[in-house]
Amino acid sequence: MKGKITRLPSSDGKDLATRLTPVTHRMREVTNHLAEDGIWDATLTEEVRQLFDSLAEEWTATRDHPQRNLPILDALNRGKVKGQVALELGAGTCISARDLISKFDSFIAMDLSLAMLNNAIENAPPLVCADGSALPVANGAIDVLILQNMFLFPKEVERCLSTEGYLVWVNSRGPETPIHLPVEKVVHSLESAAGHGWDAVASTSGEATWAVIQRSKVID
Repeated sequence: MKGKITRLPSSDGKDLATRLTPVTHRMREVTNHLAEDGIWDATLTEEVRQLFDSLAEEWTATRDHPQRNLPILDALNRGKVKGQVALELGAGTCISARDLISKFDSFIAMDLSLAMLNNAIENAPPLVCADGSALPVANGAIDVLILQNMFLFPKEVERCLSTEGYLVWVNSRGPETPIHLPVEKVVHSLESAAGHGWDAVASTSGEATWAVIQRSKVID
């Protein structure tokens, strides 16, 4: 069973996310191999950890700007996301979490890089250092899983999301984001791992792309 993808107009009437500039960043290679072939091992884990550890001290200063969180807020709003327990995986220094905490009863920020979490902004939510391939959460415990510029671990998405849970997928620079997958690849990867359909609502906000994805509902 395959799900469907519904595309909404851009939030501001300007689709700036379709430039399709070639990206040869090493993290794009890792992103594709993980989504397509499930390749993720101790060597890759350490490579990614070291990269983001090295960026941690300047992360907030170079990425915190007034428009930073508009795409993810647009996704929550127009994607009609609702739930009580939210987890942002790949939260970095919690720039996005600052605007998300108040929208949920419980919000957890998780990242592979301890250095990123140690440089988190003031008033950050509870912080957890963990590998996205083996999340320290119970089956079905998460209502909203937020992945912004983050690798996709489809089996963990399937395991951790509640029955009617939402995956919120955001690429802040659209196809030019080093860690990027188009919504079609995200859905295909989820369906291959889970063995059932996933439906998505997708759009753009400025140069960002986003998708809100749920398990397809079975109609009797």
